[in-house]
Amino acid sequence: MTKLLGPKGWAALLAASLTVVVLIPLLNLVVPAGSVFHLSDFHVSLIGKILCYAICALAMDLIWGYTGILSLGHGLFFALGGYGMGMYLMRQIGLEGNYKSELPDFMVFLNWKELPWHWMVSDSFVAQMLLVVLVPGLLAFVFGYFAFRSRIKGVYFSIITQALTFAAMLLFFRNETGFGGNNGFTDFKRILDIPLGTPGMRVTLCVITGAVLIGFFLMARAIVTSKYGRVLQAIRDAETRVMFTGYNPLVYKLSIWTLSAVMCGVAGALVRAAGGHHQPGRDEPGGVDRDRDLGRGGRARHAHRPHRRRRFRQRGEELVHGGLSGVLAVLPGRLVHRGDLVPAARHRRPVQAQGPRMTPDLMEAGARTRAEHDAKAKPVRRFIADEPYFGQGVALYVEDISVSFDGFKALNALSLTIDVGELRCIIGPNGAGKTTMMDCITGKTRPDAGKVFFGSNIDLLGLTEPQIAQIGVGRKFQKPTVYEQLTVFENLELALKADRGVRAALFHRLNGEQRDRIAEVLLLIHLKEEVQRTAGLLSHGQKQWLEIGMLLMQDPRLLLLDEPVAGMTDEETERTAELFLSLEGKHSLVVVEHDMKFVDQLTEGRKTVTVLHEGSVLAEGLLSEVQANEKVVEVYLGR
Repeated sequence: MTKLLGPKGWAALLAASLTVVVLIPLLNLVVPAGSVFHLSDFHVSLIGKILCYAICALAMDLIWGYTGILSLGHGLFFALGGYGMGMYLMRQIGLEGNYKSELPDFMVFLNWKELPWHWMVSDSFVAQMLLVVLVPGLLAFVFGYFAFRSRIKGVYFSIITQALTFAAMLLFFRNETGFGGNNGFTDFKRILDIPLGTPGMRVTLCVITGAVLIGFFLMARAIVTSKYGRVLQAIRDAETRVMFTGYNPLVYKLSIWTLSAVMCGVAGALVRAAGGHHQPGRDEPGGVDRDRDLGRGGRARHAHRPHRRRRFRQRGEELVHGGLSGVLAVLPGRLVHRGDLVPAARHRRPVQAQGPRMTPDLMEAGARTRAEHDAKAKPVRRFIADEPYFGQGVALYVEDISVSFDGFKALNALSLTIDVGELRCIIGPNGAGKTTMMDCITGKTRPDAGKVFFGSNIDLLGLTEPQIAQIGVGRKFQKPTVYEQLTVFENLELALKADRGVRAALFHRLNGEQRDRIAEVLLLIHLKEEVQRTAGLLSHGQKQWLEIGMLLMQDPRLLLLDEPVAGMTDEETERTAELFLSLEGKHSLVVVEHDMKFVDQLTEGRKTVTVLHEGSVLAEGLLSEVQANEKVVEVYLGR
């Protein structure tokens, strides 16, 4: 387990804590005002605001730095926290306002007669502090759920968060919403009936803000040094591999997204207590401009501001168009085309009869077993389906699956049966449908027609990628897909067969048996000497081995291996063949490969080889038989 902080880290944290808790109060309250060492009230408030923005920076580091999600909407969560605190501070003014009314001055000015419904608990400090946490958290949860469930990523996600922020700003600007319009909340006087303007209160707020920052920092360190944090980094580096390892990225991204929103809400509340006013124009547009410019240098500019000429380090394209739409369209889903990667339906498909077997001796037994199963069939569970049943000796059953991409038939009524413990090699020219077949088996592509069963009772077409991985189907891609910013050990640890939930990842601790399993796989893939090396620094062949090792850590019943020796040396290829042969019988293996020498090593002249062409089975039999097949020769030689 990674330590929370090293000795130097703890020393720095202690120094920062003493500075906030001891040094700042001494310099402000004890040192005389005329002394060069005196810290003025202005600088105490300024330091408090900087600490608030540091909380926002921590939140952005969690969601962008570690998870790879660039949000342009955290200014909204910051503003919501500020409004929560501002509403309470406005009620604390009481009869000391300009109009001597229980209502805030702006409501009296607008001729409001009573508080709107969302102000009903604004006189309660505890209730408003709960809203500071709950409102940003709930909004982030709902927005994040639909965005991540629809698999919106990259710049599209960033643009939607920016649109959400501008739409909220327009809402807050309207006087009838009860948030002070363009002027916002001003003239705060006290908090908890204690005047805000006293030196003691300014120092107290600064110390509280510093303590909250330190608490959030320790929490963030605990997160990023846990297995949960490593899953976040894996999502950032290779989200597809995360799904095919059995993790559901939705719950991980949604949890860290919501947490970061809450952190920004708390920061907004604290800066309002120290800042003395709250205006939507100060929180949201500026926040968006700062966020959109991260990592590029310079500041963005609004088209409607005076003096539109570029300033130092500003790019010409950074001029925000003045006509940017203020309307946010919320759609129930996205356009989906055939072959697209789509989320599973809300209601899972019940297990259905699998139909006639390809082998006659199994037809009668299969029909009887299926009838018994259908009598008590239930929808597949959301994350872990029923255990597959292999009593009939079949690990994978594919029947008449067809896939079209804009009229092109990638698969054309393809049927295939893989027995338990079998090692099957599948060959064919480029474009034969080999990878698309694996996409259908693992849930990445939904076929237009056909059936895919794991064992005799699990309909894979009703499951998502993580579900399919959890029930025992592992996949290796053509290009080695590993978590390049993590070490070899951490890659294998994340692939270890274990609970994939968020809570389990947060509190995960490797036991002796699990460490022994990792050591065993390291020996199998010849990476024992590279255990602490960053995966991105490995050679191509070593990355191939590491990905194979990650599959073995999942302990799948069925391994789908897409060109596993591509780019390997002859020695590495021979070792890989030895490894696959040692797995035969314990696992079912489907190997897609173009290297005929490697195929010959695997089949040993006695195993079945399947040849695909134009999305269907062209030939099947021993390697010598398919090599002598005239149709196969014609396809490969292009006659």
